[in-house]
Amino acid sequence: MKQVLFFIALFISCIVYSQLGNSWDKRESFGGLKREKAVAFSIDNLGYVSCGVDTAEITHNDLWSYDPTTDSWTQLASIPASERRNAIAFSINGKGYVGTGFSLDDGDLGTKLKDFWEYNPLVNTWTEKANYPGGGDTGIYQASAFAIQDKGYVVCGKIGSDAYIPEMWQYDPVTDNWTPRTPFPGGDRFQLISFVLEGHAIVGLGTDHDVLRKDLHEYDPVTNTWEDIADFPGTERAQSSSFSIGTNGYVLFGTDGGFKDELWEYNYYTKSWIQRAPFPGGGRISAITFSIGDKGYAGLGKEVSGKKQSFYEYTPAGPLSIQSIEEFEWSVYPNPMQTTATIQLPFDFPKGQLKLYSADGSELFTQHISNASITFSKGLLTAGLYYLVLIDETGIPLASEKLIIQ
Repeated sequence: MKQVLFFIALFISCIVYSQLGNSWDKRESFGGLKREKAVAFSIDNLGYVSCGVDTAEITHNDLWSYDPTTDSWTQLASIPASERRNAIAFSINGKGYVGTGFSLDDGDLGTKLKDFWEYNPLVNTWTEKANYPGGGDTGIYQASAFAIQDKGYVVCGKIGSDAYIPEMWQYDPVTDNWTPRTPFPGGDRFQLISFVLEGHAIVGLGTDHDVLRKDLHEYDPVTNTWEDIADFPGTERAQSSSFSIGTNGYVLFGTDGGFKDELWEYNYYTKSWIQRAPFPGGGRISAITFSIGDKGYAGLGKEVSGKKQSFYEYTPAGPLSIQSIEEFEWSVYPNPMQTTATIQLPFDFPKGQLKLYSADGSELFTQHISNASITFSKGLLTAGLYYLVLIDETGIPLASEKLIIQ
């Protein structure tokens, strides 16, 4: 088989900065009308939004699902427990989990909550699970939560008018047990964000006894350890929202004294931040976000003018967004690579092009190909995450693959 050898370095001087994606599109407004301090999660191809506070300052325990294929909202079974705001939520293995929070929007009259519920979308029912035990077993609100593989995590939060905790607890849905884990290294915190990339959680920002923060920390669930990473590049802020797509995490909204509409993208492999297209619906706090496949979704929350129900879809920058196209089998090895790698195509592959994109969506080169095996050197490219995209003669993308250069 004939080998085609080419060097990426030859193309570096001809970089074409063609940003694809990085755009917002307005979608059907939230079916539960205007709402802030709600929670959200996604399961398979649907997004879910629950709880929160409406324009009459009434808290809710309802549940709504969003279907991006029909751009429509459907009301589902409400949580069979107290209405709440500033709760936590995540999903594991096809089930959704919602719990904790505060029963009223009025902090003087409401109650801290510690109950915890599992939602089964197949039968549209809720099942009560073991109470969250942290914070002295008195309940918690304005914490952050995430899921890694088959475990859920709740970190930090507020347990009183001026009392916060750095605790982190792990929830196992198989045993219905909570286990204390290494506390958050940033100290007492509430109104913080978290997102998960490559089996690790990135956690930070928020408020520490009325002081806004911008520090970030990475959690490894295998070793149960935290590592300090570079600070968030924007201003200190709290009440932001976050989501992840592929190997990129996103921080949106929040307050640093004003209402932020900024979208920041974090790349796990390059450990770098890029500011992306601002949210077109205006700056907000206490909003919701989630991701489905290679799209992000954001909306609701509170703006300067009041509570909102508008809702938008975000398409990230990249050659084909983030998810791989799998029309046929092909391989890239070794991957991660150090100096060279080989791309093995199907023997019946038609003539076409191979394109390489950086993690921020910039096209680095195009190689015309007609052979089944391609070998290349990294040339002058630095370590990080890249995307290879295979395109046929008619310009139709056939496959895409992540390429990590060490």
